[in-house]
Amino acid sequence: MTTTTHVTRPTGSLTGTPDDATPARLGIGARFSLHPHTGDFVDVIFGALADAADAGLTDGLVLETDDVSTYVGAVDAPAEQRIVGYLAGVLAAASRRTGGGHVVAHVLLSRGCPGEVTCDLTVTGLPAAAPVEIAPTGVAATAQWSLYPLLDGGSDAGSHMAPIEAAIERARARGTATGSVHYATRLTGDIAEVLATAADAWAEVGAHVPHVVTHLTVSVGSPSPAGA
Repeated sequence: MTTTTHVTRPTGSLTGTPDDATPARLGIGARFSLHPHTGDFVDVIFGALADAADAGLTDGLVLETDDVSTYVGAVDAPAEQRIVGYLAGVLAAASRRTGGGHVVAHVLLSRGCPGEVTCDLTVTGLPAAAPVEIAPTGVAATAQWSLYPLLDGGSDAGSHMAPIEAAIERARARGTATGSVHYATRLTGDIAEVLATAADAWAEVGAHVPHVVTHLTVSVGSPSPAGA
């Protein structure tokens, strides 16, 4: 079972300089659910979480598990690096523990929502994040990825599409965006590279938009052929 650690989350305005906009103040974090398609799924899930903890991938993170999902909150920078490293470690460990079987993870990344319940979006000095660099896991994955810049009050009703389209183009140039499906972009590659692609795009938009969310359904070892 995951370890639950509680930290005090600052409240109040996020206006100020990038130095003030720490991961805890910005509310940078993730929620994920892990679904190994195997009869011993309990051992696989708990074992994968323990493997990630044993590898030191929980350092600088707050983990809170309930009966639906696990919250992963970043306390210190580099927030994106810590979160993606942990998620990649857990998913790769689950794949190994199933012997390369079918494992699915639903991942939601959010930034700019202090306290994760109510948001103060009057943010200035949004910090830029360094690109995520995670060693390859050796486990291939496919994901369906969606990005949501939560822009309010824009004069152009379609203005939210500009950062989405730019993010997709960067993913294509990176080689991980391999197609489009209804409501999502298809990403393929090593688990680490797939997650890093989504996280880098999310962080890039987050340097300009106070509240941004991205969602992935990641599949490893699926028995279904692509496009079926």
